[in-house]
Amino acid sequence: VCSSDLEYFEHMIEAIFCGEVTLCVFRSLSRLPIKPIWTLSETKIAETNPLHILMGAMIGLLGAFAAYLFATLHYSVMAVFAKCNLVGDDNKNIIPRVFLGSLVFIVIGMFIPQTLFWGEEMVENFATLAPYSEIPWAWPKHGLIGFENVGFWNCLLAGFAKLVCISFTVAAGFRGGFIFPLFAAGSAFGRALVYICPFIPPQMACLCFAAGLNVAITRTSLASTLILCYLSGEPNAISAVLASSRSEEHTS
Repeated sequence: VCSSDLEYFEHMIEAIFCGEVTLCVFRSLSRLPIKPIWTLSETKIAETNPLHILMGAMIGLLGAFAAYLFATLHYSVMAVFAKCNLVGDDNKNIIPRVFLGSLVFIVIGMFIPQTLFWGEEMVENFATLAPYSEIPWAWPKHGLIGFENVGFWNCLLAGFAKLVCISFTVAAGFRGGFIFPLFAAGSAFGRALVYICPFIPPQMACLCFAAGLNVAITRTSLASTLILCYLSGEPNAISAVLASSRSEEHTS
């Protein structure tokens, strides 16, 4: 968060210390180990080279373009909600507002159920192309059309569907955030990219695309890089992911 603006760098030490304290307290009380939460590939990235950094920068530009499409979509969605008098500080029309938002992403979820769940949990599912039936909290174990995020077009469709769901969720006023959902959408786009450029390591494509997409919206290039690389247990990908974040930030 401190990387969002230069004036906050003076508070970096305090922010890191607070983060360490809260992490230890939460993990201790939850009896959870402090370790990566995603396994994006059976083989970790052992090292990076200048080509990987260049690829990361290029993927960041693709992430910026996806973010532009998302921002354009969201402005249009919010305009529709405003035209229907569904937004305002008084929340007098909160029920129809929630109903409209819910209707859209539930219909999408019936056909592409991977879009329904927590972004934090779905990053690994998109990155590894895991079958929908392996999601432990999913029921029933298939959507209306048996959609699976396998193949270029399916991964691309899943990514865009997730962006639409994020937009309507935010427009409807649901509690929660959009950072990890953007990570999930970026992971789906990254896997789609691997089908076109199979020489790119899948985990690097997913992390770089997720960083580029998220940084375009949140303006947190350093924080996004560290979160993505350490939650996935891929610290050696930091240079490429940071290149993706920075190239996007300078472009947008």
